[in-house]
Amino acid sequence: MGVVAAAIAALIGLGLGQALDLLFDRLYTGEPLGGPLYRCSACRAALRPAFAVPLLGFLWSLSRCPDCRSRLPWRALILPAGSAALFAASALVFDEFGPALLGGALATIFLVLTLTDIESRLIPNRVVYPSILLAAAFSWAWPDTSAVEIFAGALTAAAIAIGLLLFSLPFGANAFGMGDVKMIVLIGMVVGLPSIIVGVFVGTLAAGAAAAFLLLTRLRSRQDYIPHGPFLALGAVIALLWGGDIWDWYTGR
Repeated sequence: MGVVAAAIAALIGLGLGQALDLLFDRLYTGEPLGGPLYRCSACRAALRPAFAVPLLGFLWSLSRCPDCRSRLPWRALILPAGSAALFAASALVFDEFGPALLGGALATIFLVLTLTDIESRLIPNRVVYPSILLAAAFSWAWPDTSAVEIFAGALTAAAIAIGLLLFSLPFGANAFGMGDVKMIVLIGMVVGLPSIIVGVFVGTLAAGAAAAFLLLTRLRSRQDYIPHGPFLALGAVIALLWGGDIWDWYTGR
């Protein structure tokens, strides 16, 4: 699709990213998703109109709550802007607008999981389980991937995740967790087979390289928590948008 379609998709992504940002704290705390919206989790003052507009409130307030002056998380900037970029990229990759929006929405979910893992060390079930159901419900919508390949990807992902979990046991509880297992299954349900192999390979390779760098430079120790979610999310987005092309290149098709 063209630039105009990508711009429209970006605006949709901007709105979705803003909505998810305002609900972000409720995604992993057990707080009801309904109820009054607030911008600042410190004072929970009523949402001001400027903060309902993506990016505007954050920039206007210079990243501080106008009520209590607490610093607002950079997520308020990253999530809407990142979602817009992912929607635009999806629109440029997929030839049809429906799959482009679906791809942008699922890529944004991986961005959300990246941020929850960084901020709270959680891959929340409130995000993962509904996303698996969403991916399953729209498994027929991908133009170049069948529903059979999607569910085969989920089964392959489950086998890979269990293997990685067993392999990580000697390295301690922080090496690999059930949140990572659920996230890999979600990736498989989103991208299908064989793209799940690309996604896990890229994510695992990136995580290993980052961990090795942090350990060698002594910025982290073996006892420190190093989140895998962001790297798995990176692999997921690459597999979602270009997994088929990468697999065909690798296999020489």
